[in-house]
Amino acid sequence: MGPESDVEVIGDPAQPAVLLLHPWWGITPAVRWWAEQLVGAGRRVLLPDLYGGRTADTIDGAEALADAMDHAAALRLLERCADQLASEGQAWAAMGFSLGAFLACHLASRGAAGPRELVLFYGGQPPEGDDVQTKIVELHVVADDEYFTEEELTTTEVGFRSHGAVVETCRYEGSRHWFAERDSPAFDEEAAALSLSRVLARLGV
Repeated sequence: MGPESDVEVIGDPAQPAVLLLHPWWGITPAVRWWAEQLVGAGRRVLLPDLYGGRTADTIDGAEALADAMDHAAALRLLERCADQLASEGQAWAAMGFSLGAFLACHLASRGAAGPRELVLFYGGQPPEGDDVQTKIVELHVVADDEYFTEEELTTTEVGFRSHGAVVETCRYEGSRHWFAERDSPAFDEEAAALSLSRVLARLGV
């Protein structure tokens, strides 16, 4: 992991920020497409690269990248991003896909230095501490997800609700994990378009 040079900033610096966390494939064209949609809706996007520029296009390759990631260093980088955003004095959101969704939830227990909103695609975990000031959690999930089970979903929902967050779960019947990523093995164009409309309704300025 490198320092802050591993964080790309896209969009107008004056706009409210979204910290966008990539899935285990790395920063793919699909992730950049999502960043562009957020910028087009009036947001500034911070895009940390947790893999140092590497990407994968197979499940085995992505799993290898995720396993090789320095988890502690990745969290430190995300915490520095959160601290920077908190210092600006403006509410911000974190959004993540799968691996990125799990990592985004780590930031919620950082009190005033955490995100006001979380948008989580097929991943997540309950907050780890007591000082949770995240107000809104929006989950985008599918049935029978081998990577994010119903039990994990319920634990995430209950965990955030116990801290007073409003939790909304959007289900995409017939879709599979990675449905919202155009270059993934399970991309579902109709479900992805619906999820985009929901995300922009939540995060658009």
